[in-house]
Amino acid sequence: MTSSPDVLVMDLGGVTCRWLPDRRLTALSELCGLPAETIDQLVFESGFDDAGERGRFTLEEFTAELLGLLGLTPSPELADAARAAWSTAFEPDARVLKLIRDARCPSALFTNNGPLLEAGLVEDLTDVGAAFDQLLFSWRLGTTKPDADAFDRATERLAIEPERILFVDDSATNVDAASAAGWQAVRYTNSLDLQVALTDVGLL
Repeated sequence: MTSSPDVLVMDLGGVTCRWLPDRRLTALSELCGLPAETIDQLVFESGFDDAGERGRFTLEEFTAELLGLLGLTPSPELADAARAAWSTAFEPDARVLKLIRDARCPSALFTNNGPLLEAGLVEDLTDVGAAFDQLLFSWRLGTTKPDADAFDRATERLAIEPERILFVDDSATNVDAASAAGWQAVRYTNSLDLQVALTDVGLL
């Protein structure tokens, strides 16, 4: 990295939040009574969630379809419960959130997730949503990391030259894709190493 970035772009699961997918399966199982393994097959292995991440559904469509897959009749109360259960897969990392808030530049979240999790940042994961100046969800971009189009469209949304972006992700594949798009990029390992990396580029 040769220049101090003008925007800090962070991944969500495994970086800003600990990624706990089994907790989400348990919460959904408690909501509908189906075994977690069955939910995993119906919602995730089937490609339904991937379609949501790629923008195939609105929030209302995704929620209604999810409840239907779980054998539940859609209602506002169940929609709220499903959103809260969905959000449990993400446990905010207070140390990382503090680094984001302390950074000397605007920040953006760039995540492969659909509309239900975006709603969860407003209602359930409020500390996470409030930490960022901009949210870049794959469902709004119509494609997911590590696709080159995802980084091109994110660059357009950020309205900044790619070399002015610092991207942090725990996936080596995503870091490589960001570098190929002209972004500055570092792979996340832990909050202490992130602190060092942000200090090295003048953001702390």
